Amino acid sequence: MRKITLLLALFAISFNGKAQVLLANNFDTALGWTSTTVANDATPAVTISAWARKTVGTTPTCNPFAGAGMVRFNSYNIPANGTGRLTSPVVNFAGADYRVRFNMYRDNGYSTDADNVKVYVNAAASLTGATLLGTINRSLSLAPTEATEGWYEYAFNLPVATTGAKYIIFSGTSAYGNNIFVDEISVEQVPALDAKLVSIDVPTFSTAGTYPISGIFKNNGGTTITSIDVNWQIGSGTIYTQNLSGLSIANNQSYPFTHQDQWTATPGQYSIKVWVSNINNGGVDSNLDNDQIIKSLYVVNEIFPKTTVYEEGTGTWCGWCVRGHVGLKDMLHNHQDESFIGIAVHNGDPMVVAEYDTAVASFISGYPSGIMNRVPADVDAGLSAIQAAYSVEINKVPVAKVAVQNQLWNPATRTISFDAVANFALDLNNANYNMAAVIVENGVTGTSSGYNQVNYYSSQGIDIIDWEGTNWRYLGNPIPAASMVYNHVGRALVGGFDGFQGSVPTTVVYNTPYSYNMSYTLPTTQDENNTELVVLVLDNVTGQIVNAHIAPLNTQLSTNQFTKSDISIYPNPSTGIVHFDTPNAVSIAIVDVLGKTVFTAQNVTKETNVDLSNLQKGVYFAKINGESGSFSKKIILK
Repeated sequence: MRKITLLLALFAISFNGKAQVLLANNFDTALGWTSTTVANDATPAVTISAWARKTVGTTPTCNPFAGAGMVRFNSYNIPANGTGRLTSPVVNFAGADYRVRFNMYRDNGYSTDADNVKVYVNAAASLTGATLLGTINRSLSLAPTEATEGWYEYAFNLPVATTGAKYIIFSGTSAYGNNIFVDEISVEQVPALDAKLVSIDVPTFSTAGTYPISGIFKNNGGTTITSIDVNWQIGSGTIYTQNLSGLSIANNQSYPFTHQDQWTATPGQYSIKVWVSNINNGGVDSNLDNDQIIKSLYVVNEIFPKTTVYEEGTGTWCGWCVRGHVGLKDMLHNHQDESFIGIAVHNGDPMVVAEYDTAVASFISGYPSGIMNRVPADVDAGLSAIQAAYSVEINKVPVAKVAVQNQLWNPATRTISFDAVANFALDLNNANYNMAAVIVENGVTGTSSGYNQVNYYSSQGIDIIDWEGTNWRYLGNPIPAASMVYNHVGRALVGGFDGFQGSVPTTVVYNTPYSYNMSYTLPTTQDENNTELVVLVLDNVTGQIVNAHIAPLNTQLSTNQFTKSDISIYPNPSTGIVHFDTPNAVSIAIVDVLGKTVFTAQNVTKETNVDLSNLQKGVYFAKINGESGSFSKKIILK
């Protein structure tokens, strides 16, 4: 619905049946309504406004439903059972049927905490004698339950034929969970007919097959819906219409449907439009803006292996961040098939990478917390929360896969060079993807106090046991640097947080490799033998991770410039027989792109025929060792 500026006026119902709006607030420029004050959780407590206008939400992270502002009930900082009211200006009702309609952000942080908003109407600007219209809990797990984090529209009807001057009151109750965000409050007359298409259930990514077109629509109008048309169309193709009759859907009730006509999907990219029409056999819908949903669909040729990435905001100063050490450790133990990658993104300690820290901090509301595949939803660093988010993401069909190839390591300059290679599961004519990499180090230690890990589990006497049986409760507070080893540490972003623009062409062909060379100079303070390369394919529209791959830095594939001018390999590319033009005898090892040695030979001179014809066609590296040192060169077998 289009944003409406704060107003207090009566509007005549227009010819197309638009609802009469008595009062609306979008919080774009000011709070507009009156908030009570309450004591927060500080020591000593500070009196704050229970409700306040915000342009960006934290705890949980969110943006306004629409426009530039929203309103927040500060349940994250108000002790349990603390309450606060947000009261409208006076509204004059004229005896019709009215409703309060609003959008509320629902999340599942602190899932059992019943932070909630109750909506009242009253003749006075207080709750004394007020009429409760309805209650919405913040947590997705509590009534009314919802499936995924995000904004949801709710509406509560006022008593029939309300008259006179009244106030609308939003009363927040804290359970000391996350904050509650509300936007787009409207006090309006209930229109006669208004069907809203709430959702459609068609998989965004799928394989070829036949799929039902299903969804949910809701009666936002005052008249019971007895019949309605449900329509769908792929692109500009055939329109499929089904009339649903014999219904009895009252005001504010929802109805799930499955269309009689199914979609037969073949590989490719599509756009589907689903809409409702023809309410009660020719009635005029008062709001055509909420009748349809358009969604992009991708049908893949095959399902590639999927890897999820959890980026955790952490810090040695963070006493509860011990939970992340255990969570990542246990996840990697439980998923040894490399379907899970954990990266510790440090904040405020010696391991911080400013660019990475800033980017992750924009998603999360506190520490420890993180994001799974950069979906904008807080995921606690505890094992159960990471596993739940992993289970959602791992079941999404990936549009691409990515690998690390052609690694080279120069021990003299400490330069890492490698190719990120992406393959796509379908042809795309308007691909908008980037590739990026993260340099990760394990076994990080330090001697300064900045490497001490604060441990509230010790000071609070709370058990936290990892899969090996270590109870971190007994490791002290802080855990001294001499006893602390940091793994999965994000050391650098290659290509930035958003990846290399242009690293994937706009037109891609199914299962065709698209390679992008990346390089990074490893500081001498970091251990090349404990370094890993994480390559990512990023959706450039959503910023989310499509797929990922992790590979250890292979220091055996090294380069050393002092012999490059002395030794050459020919012919290259080769059909199998190659020669090493070297002034002195050398030993060679042929290594494939996965780092496996597939051929060795000793005392090779320029007269030696090296027969590699038994190897498969592809790219290899010749590890050459001689009197002057060692280096690697690429060999291509065709």
